[in-house]
Amino acid sequence: MSIHELARTAGMTSGAVQHHFESKAVLMMQVLGELIQSGVDAGELWPAETLPLHERASAFVNAAWQLIYAQPRFVAAWNIYLGTRNQPEVLAQIASLRIELGEQMEAGFFGAFPELENAADRHAVVGLVFSALRGLGLLQLFPSTAEEVRSERSQAQLACLADLIVAHCEAAAAPRKPRKPSRAPSARS
Repeated sequence: MSIHELARTAGMTSGAVQHHFESKAVLMMQVLGELIQSGVDAGELWPAETLPLHERASAFVNAAWQLIYAQPRFVAAWNIYLGTRNQPEVLAQIASLRIELGEQMEAGFFGAFPELENAADRHAVVGLVFSALRGLGLLQLFPSTAEEVRSERSQAQLACLADLIVAHCEAAAAPRKPRKPSRAPSARS
């Protein structure tokens, strides 16, 4: 859909739409950001930290998958991003939106998984989780297998991702064993 068609459908002029959004890519990224934010604001993405850890991790990865990464708008956003790589001003605006959204997602993740609060590798863990979800989402660009098989694989991968979150949370929450002092060499040697 062109900006002109979009404006006509919305009952606006093309100039009015372009006044607020310099390109269709910027408009789509804004819409995507607001759609994701509406799921975050509705509390659907972040499970309560009072849930048992396994249930919480599973609830999170499944909600993230359903609300964000399995949605056609996720693939559309990447298509837009890839199509605007030669437009520095659009890329700058997209990068700004991604940074803001990334900070919100990281804060929400640590709120849902407070066990990771003091973990030295907490940023690596959250980065890995969201990278895995993005990768699964991007696999939708390559529908080489039957939908049923792809769905089963995705569910198995999401379960593995939930297990990864649990493992890191348990490791971070486990009490540290005191190190035994090393034996000093005896003076008789």
